[in-house]
Amino acid sequence: MANNNIEIEIKVPVDKSLFLEVKSKLGKIARFEKDVKQKDDYFTPVHRSFTAPEFPYEWLSIRKRDGKCIVNYKHFYPENVEVTAYCDEFETEIGNAGGVEKMFSALNFKKLVSVEKEREVFVFKDMFEIALDNVKGLGYFIEIEAVKDLGSVENARKEIAEFAKTLGVEGSKADKRGYPFLLMEKKGLIKNLK
Repeated sequence: MANNNIEIEIKVPVDKSLFLEVKSKLGKIARFEKDVKQKDDYFTPVHRSFTAPEFPYEWLSIRKRDGKCIVNYKHFYPENVEVTAYCDEFETEIGNAGGVEKMFSALNFKKLVSVEKEREVFVFKDMFEIALDNVKGLGYFIEIEAVKDLGSVENARKEIAEFAKTLGVEGSKADKRGYPFLLMEKKGLIKNLK
């Protein structure tokens, strides 16, 4: 969930015991929002593959969650670097995912991968949204995102890192590529897409 179309977050892979420990802590200090299953189908234009850069910085997906279908586009900054600071995030709800997939196909976009996850969402002081993700084929992750304006990207990243420490989550171990890249890499698809 982006704040003013800008998403500032960290996503840290964790083992199951830390995942459960963080869930227990959040149950005491944060507000539980929801428990959902999500499926995101990722696409790339054939004429300009989003996976061509060493560090992909764009993603286009059709998200299925809470009975809704959403087209989502993310553009990370700075571009083509291992560690990004934030991303522009634009999305709109659609009524027919199959119709949009047909449009994408007609426009020469191809489906890359589907990311399926079980997600538990908590909110801490209306400042951070914390998602506990169990991602099919990848394992457990803790995602912490600023959901209100914290003054600047730099300040938001600092506040997120400090909050992560209070949960026992090491922000320096944050994933730098995202679920679609990790899944494609695990399946051996990245080298074939460039």
